[in-house]
Amino acid sequence: MKKIFIWGLVAILATLEVAAQQIPGTAKDTARTSEVGLNEIIITAGRNKETLGTVPASITIISGKQLREQSAITTDINQLLSMNVPGLTLGTNTSTNKGQTLRGRGMLIMIDGIPQSTPLRNGDKDMRSIDLSVIERVEVIKGSTAIYGNGADGGIINFITIKANPNKRFSGNTDVSGLGSLFHPSNTLGGRISQNFSGKINKFDYVASGTYEQTGVVKDADGVIVAPFQSLAQNKNLNLFAKLGYDINSNNRIEVMYNYYRTMQNATYVDSVTGKFGEAPIIGVKGTNPGDKQGTPYNHNAYVNYTNKRVFKNTSLNVNLYYQRFYTVFEYSDFYAPPGNSAIVSKKMGARVNFNTVFNFHPNLFGDVTWGVDILNDKTSQPLTDGRPFVPEMNMKNYAPYAQLKTYLFKDFLVKAGVRYENISLNIPDYTTIKFGNYAGGVFVKGGNLPYEALVFNAGLRYTKFPAFNPFVSYSQSFSLYDLGRTLRLAKAVSNGTTSINTIETKAIITNNYEAGFNSNIGKFNASGAYFISTSDLGTSLKDVNGVAVPERAPERVQGFEITAGYQVLHNLSVSAAYAHVEGKKDVGGVKTWLPTTRISPDKMTVNVNYSPLKQWDLGVYYIYSGVRKRFDINPQTKQYDLGAGPVSDFSLVNFYTGYRFNSSFAVRLGVDNLLNADYYPVASQGRVRTDSYIKGSGARFNAGFRYRF
Repeated sequence: MKKIFIWGLVAILATLEVAAQQIPGTAKDTARTSEVGLNEIIITAGRNKETLGTVPASITIISGKQLREQSAITTDINQLLSMNVPGLTLGTNTSTNKGQTLRGRGMLIMIDGIPQSTPLRNGDKDMRSIDLSVIERVEVIKGSTAIYGNGADGGIINFITIKANPNKRFSGNTDVSGLGSLFHPSNTLGGRISQNFSGKINKFDYVASGTYEQTGVVKDADGVIVAPFQSLAQNKNLNLFAKLGYDINSNNRIEVMYNYYRTMQNATYVDSVTGKFGEAPIIGVKGTNPGDKQGTPYNHNAYVNYTNKRVFKNTSLNVNLYYQRFYTVFEYSDFYAPPGNSAIVSKKMGARVNFNTVFNFHPNLFGDVTWGVDILNDKTSQPLTDGRPFVPEMNMKNYAPYAQLKTYLFKDFLVKAGVRYENISLNIPDYTTIKFGNYAGGVFVKGGNLPYEALVFNAGLRYTKFPAFNPFVSYSQSFSLYDLGRTLRLAKAVSNGTTSINTIETKAIITNNYEAGFNSNIGKFNASGAYFISTSDLGTSLKDVNGVAVPERAPERVQGFEITAGYQVLHNLSVSAAYAHVEGKKDVGGVKTWLPTTRISPDKMTVNVNYSPLKQWDLGVYYIYSGVRKRFDINPQTKQYDLGAGPVSDFSLVNFYTGYRFNSSFAVRLGVDNLLNADYYPVASQGRVRTDSYIKGSGARFNAGFRYRF
């Protein structure tokens, strides 16, 4: 029945194409529609260029200017994003985004639409997959969505890479900086250099960039060395990027991109054994870690992109072929028997064929239809580096046709509605579980094929007439095979036969997102707000069973609100603020309990003040407040808090930036992260209730440098 529906939908699209060809003046009317609403351009939400005011969804865009300024404060992309995105948990001060959620759920991280997340076995390393130097802007689509496939329960974060300078045949910039602890600099100093070349020669345009960064040890507010567990300390980071484009003619373009990212820790410190959750943090002490070095030896991303602005009359075509290969190594641990390092290996190959057909049936009824198909092959496994197979290779083949209608009714009512048909074949080989933690292992599991089918929908309405109040309502669904590898490695023997993948809980998760919001622009004032509810019949939280984190597949409901506001006080002074609240519960056997803090972050408020005393001189102060969340009592049986249920106290951080441009070519800058040297534990350290995560945040850190452009 679902397949009949899809083919029927394709027939309707073909009819729209014929109708559009018969109506003169469509292109002119389409240009008019693109000017409706807010003017900032996005591509992630609809897979075509759209303006913010024509999308019935909550969207945050981090501009290139924001990235350039705030990267002078920190080059930790996890922290930078959490400073700017309402609903995103504050960064963990580590190399992972473990415990970071978007509106209480997992998110899909992408680079130019190439998925970085490994939802089949989530290692929480997907956010640190590219250097800030080659990111033009970041587009964040909040709320459950299936527009790019598996794993976007809380939304999408898409890193849009830089483009060539079209105004020069050869140009570039050199960026050099030094960084370290502001008050306790010994052994903390590091450096960073980035070189970029760009230009356009006739029909060719190009970008080539390389960045190398080396960090020292990280110290807390008292000058004590922070534990190296999954740390950003003593890392060597390398990013190589290239993009080449060719304009075949005015309607046809082909573009290729390649990005290589590597980050490895060369720690001369080990974690202390004196720490204890709730009493004292683990710190770094001199020593050498056994086993392999932790980090990401490589993350390769590449695409070939072809665009035809007029493949048929009133229809454009975009074809994107992409490849991603990722390998990351986790810390050495006696969690395994015998001890060792685990790693995640992932390879993705995909194709996206995207058509966009515009139509104009009547002056009061016009719009476009985006339609096509996504094809993805995702192979992910989690071996130990000594060769033991911890999680077998999962081979997912995904075929997903989709269609998205955008139309205007009576010029001012924008309607969007879409459907996506997920057709997945997941092959798992025979495997035998290994011993880890208190799990005995040794269970033989008969492999096979797991088929998945799902029809997911979205629909939204936005009223676009008045910039002063631009409201919307929406409903959207996401599809997710939540961390299947974690489930597979915990397989239990059955008493009446052979354990197989059919005896393991492997159901997919469908998440429903309901939302109402608005955008407003009134002179020098702008604001936005949204209230959302997110539900799912199966959950994604973890519970502790004999020292092993086990998925808890209970129904969940998450809800919250976000509000932002900004005001241009003077031509050289602006102020902006944001506040986000999210809360959620799960239903376990008819008893509703709070979701853990590893999923639900405390309230978060940010206030930014930007001032330019002179045309060439910029100042910025960024205030961050993380609130209190104490929903749980101590477990009377274990005499401690359950996994993820730790009490979270509030803390405040102040960051500072200043930059001075001597001329169009040369500029200097200084940024300070945690300017007031606050002594605090990050949210994840407090909420997780694990001693190995009970690590303090870094104290005041400086980043000083210069940029030369030519």
